[in-house]
Order: sequence, then C-alpha cells, then structure tokens
Amino acid sequence: MERRRNLASFLRAGSAGVALAVLLMATSGELMESEQSLVYWLFAAGGVTTGLVLGLMVKYFPSLEGFLSSAVVVLWLLWRDGWSVNLDSFVELLLKFEAHFAALYFTAFAVFLARGGGLVFPLFVGLRYLRFKMITAISVTGMALGVAAMVVVLSVMSGFENDLKSRIIGTNAHAVVQKRGLDFTEWQLVAEKARHVPGVLAAAPFIYAEVMISSDYNISGVFVRGIQPASAVQVTDLESSVNEGRLEFLDHPELLNAYLLQLQRKRAGLEAIDGPEVSSAAKAAVPEVIEEAGERLRPSDEEDEDQDEPEPEQLVVQSAGPTPTVFLGSELKKILKVELGDRVNIVSPLSEEMGPAGPVPRARTFRVAGVFTTGMYEYDAKSVYISLSEAQKFFGLGQSVTGVALRFSDFDRATEISRQVLATLDGYPYYTRTWYQMNRNLFTALKMEKVGMFILVVIVTLVSAFGIISTLIMLVWEKIKEIAILKSMGATGDGVMKIFMFEGITIGLVGTALGMLLGLAVCLALKRFGFELDPEVYYIQNLPVNMDAVEFILVGAIALHIGFLATVYPAGRAARLRPAEGLRYE
Repeated sequence: MERRRNLASFLRAGSAGVALAVLLMATSGELMESEQSLVYWLFAAGGVTTGLVLGLMVKYFPSLEGFLSSAVVVLWLLWRDGWSVNLDSFVELLLKFEAHFAALYFTAFAVFLARGGGLVFPLFVGLRYLRFKMITAISVTGMALGVAAMVVVLSVMSGFENDLKSRIIGTNAHAVVQKRGLDFTEWQLVAEKARHVPGVLAAAPFIYAEVMISSDYNISGVFVRGIQPASAVQVTDLESSVNEGRLEFLDHPELLNAYLLQLQRKRAGLEAIDGPEVSSAAKAAVPEVIEEAGERLRPSDEEDEDQDEPEPEQLVVQSAGPTPTVFLGSELKKILKVELGDRVNIVSPLSEEMGPAGPVPRARTFRVAGVFTTGMYEYDAKSVYISLSEAQKFFGLGQSVTGVALRFSDFDRATEISRQVLATLDGYPYYTRTWYQMNRNLFTALKMEKVGMFILVVIVTLVSAFGIISTLIMLVWEKIKEIAILKSMGATGDGVMKIFMFEGITIGLVGTALGMLLGLAVCLALKRFGFELDPEVYYIQNLPVNMDAVEFILVGAIALHIGFLATVYPAGRAARLRPAEGLRYE
C-alpha cells in the first residue's frame, strides 16, 4: 500500500525540514560572514542535507515540505537583518533561497527516483509519450527563448557595467588616503608607508577642489585636480586619455609655445620646406603662418601687460612668473569654446583675503595645454588638471595636499587592501575611500537596473514554464486511458508520477540547453559583428557584451529549477488518477 501525503506525514516531514533549516542557520553564524560564494555553497549543502532527510522520511515526493524548509531559511535571514530589505540584501536573499531550494528539490527527487520501482520503466514510457508534437515544440521553444533572453540581457548589462567600471577606474585611483583636517603636510611619509603594503603598486599626491572656470565665451563650474604628472600616470590612465597636448606641459609651461608653433608649422606644411618637392604656395604661406603663430604665441608677460587691471578688492589675482597651464576635458573644451594656447580664468571662492564685503575670491589665468577624453561626460565636462605646485600656491596650502591616491594590483580587493593601508598608518586621523565608495550611487543605480531586468526576464521564463504545465496537463488527459491500464496492470502512483516528471524535466532540459546555445550565439554575434550605437549619446561605438561563466551557470540552474517545479502538479494529478475513472467510459 503506497503512502500519500496526509496531515500527519506533512506535519512530521515539515517539522523535520524546519528543524534542519533552523539548525543550519544556528550553527553557521561565523560562516555567514565569510566569502559570498562560500555562503552560497553552505546553503546548497544545507539544501542537500534537508532533501536527503525528507526523501528518506516519506515515500512520496516532498514538494510542499521542501518549500516550507526553504521559506524558513528566508524568514530566519529576514529576522536576523531586522526585517529590513534593500537592493543588495534582496538579491542575496533571492540567491540564497534559490541555492537552498534547488539543492533540496534535486536531492529529494534523486532519492524519490532511487526508492523502489526502478528507473527503466518510467524513463522508457516517459520518452515514448514525449514523441514530437506541436505543443511539445512550443513548450521547448518558449523555455529556450526565455533562457536566451536571460543570458543576453545579463551579458549586455555586465558589459555595460565592466565598461563603466574600466572608465571610472582608468580616471580615478583605486583608493585614496585622506586626513581629517587641512594640514596634510606629511603626505610623502604616508605615500612611502602605503607603497610598502602588499598589493599597493603606486602612490601619488593630489589636490581636489571645486572652482569656476571661464573663457571669453562661457563659464562653468568644475572640479580641479592638482597632480604631479610623473606620479599621477602611475595611479591612473590619464596619459592614455590625452588626445591633445602633453602632460609635461603642466610642470613646464614654457614648452607650450614651442609645441604650438610646431603645430602651426605642421599645419602649413613647413616640415616639408627643406624637401626637394615643396610647392611655391606652401613656401609663400610660411611667413604668414609664422606671423600668425607669433601673434598668437606672444610671451605671457606681454599679453599680461595689455590686459585690463581688475578693480581693487574684487579678486585676489595671482600672476607671478609665467602663465601656468591647465588640461581640460574634451566636453569642457567645447563648452568654453577654447583651443590649445587660449587663456582661461580659474576662480575659487575660498580665500583668506578679506574685503569690505567679506572674503575675496582667488583668481588666476591659465593657458590650455592639453585636452583629455575619458569617454564619460561627467568627467570630460567637469574635470580640469593643473600641476600640484600651482594648486598649492593657488589655494594657499603651502606643502599640504588633499590626499594620496593609490593603485592596487587587484582593484576588486580595494576594500581589503585599503584596510591594510589604514592599519599601517595607525588609523585616525587618516581614512581611506575606495573607487566603489566614491562612485557608489552610480554603481547602485546600475545594479538596480540589472536586477530589475533580471527579475523581468525570470518572469518571462516563468511564463514559459506554464507552457510546460499546460503540455503535461493535456498529455495527462490525453493518456488517461493508458494511465488507468498501467495502474490496473500494477504500476504504482509513484511510477506514474515519475513518468510525467521525466517528461517535464526533459522539456526543461532541452529548452534550457537550446536557450543557452542560442544566447551564447547571440552574444558571440554581438561581440564579433557589434551593434552600433551613437557615440555622441552613449560614448561607445558598439553594444558591450561580457559573457560570465558564473551568470551562465546561474541562468541554467534557475531555468532547470523552474522547469522542474512545473512538473510537480501535473505529475501529481496523474499519480492520483484512479483506474476506474480512466476506464469508466470505455
């Protein structure tokens, strides 16, 4: 006499599952704080253990009992976190539930298959029932399209995230060390100590402040960074992003005139004057170009003499020595409508000089010595670079700096290495900020979009799972007479249930495999041939694609689990069918 679920068996098995879930959570407190992947493996191991115990306790498939056990795990996690859920915790909660629930179900199903009746008969009949039919093909296609959509969406979103991350990390350092207060004069000692921390590749001082910059045509608020070009290129990718000028002009503004004159001569074809084949027109144009270049490249002190003197007590103007140089972002260059060699004014509202109306802003004239392009509008429109020494003079900092920028061997370990650096510096008054912390809002928004797209596509896959349910239900009603005959000949309810579970799992397995192959093919095609985007809008030429093996495995596991869950109800209906009902009208 085969056993079916009743109240007593449900309470007994459910209590055992809940007890195992509570035991798992109570004994793994410290392990919960370890590496994230290890935590997921821990939940999967707990699901395997619970599925094994439940499968041995009852003689039927423990679907409801398994769901109850996994639900208890989720409730425990929510209780531990004070019933508060944000985006990150929701994603982690969903993945932990999936790891526990999927491992439990597959383990219980393996035990269910192994207990009595054998596998040959259900597998043979199930595959025989699953001969090609249009409705079967539709179910497989629906599952395949849902899986392919999940793979492509996650790969494209990961591509955008990686592209954005590479641009941000290329523009900023992996972490910065700053000091509470304004007297960060011991930055050289701090940088030297940081370089000796394992994982730190380079350290460079910087000054960071918000100012206003103006030209003859426009004005804009920007963030100015004072850097040492020689050390700054070791902690950022600034040198590779320069498309006009040279970084050495920041420390040596006297070289700018010669460089601009060389550009003028090159444009006029002067470099070919000494060659044997020089047109008379080119030779005739040279004096005019030189005269124009000389007019444009007059020494800074001559031009400064012609400038109107500012009214007293309006600005604290600093103009000693040659005119210092500045690097602008490509978008800021468009906003200010300037070219190399043009002059811009930088004004800072922070000043110790007092006038009748209060503090007098600082101002100084700079010459545009170069242009850089990072590919991110906010950086290209709001960032300027000047030399560290000029920044110290301009802001009146003396030998102090804002902080020390660090570059690590692995930017994914930025938090861990930053803690080691802080421990080396004995903590207070120093503190560190990583690249993720400095751009938290941006990455949080991107993660929210990725999670939202993932949930949306999972819902599409759930809809395709209803195709499996409808296929199996129609197959059960179509084979109702055959099921009755099999039961009359001695087939058990478990055996009949296995037949239809095999059918549903086969549909899910084939659909998942085809969907993975289709998604992989689409991703490879996008990566090989590209999907062109407007670079003026997106700052990238083609749609970025990043194929992550972990995401592929996650998508496949979720799709198989959804397909497996879709088989439980139709197979249970077939198992509960009585022979008399199937043969009543025959």
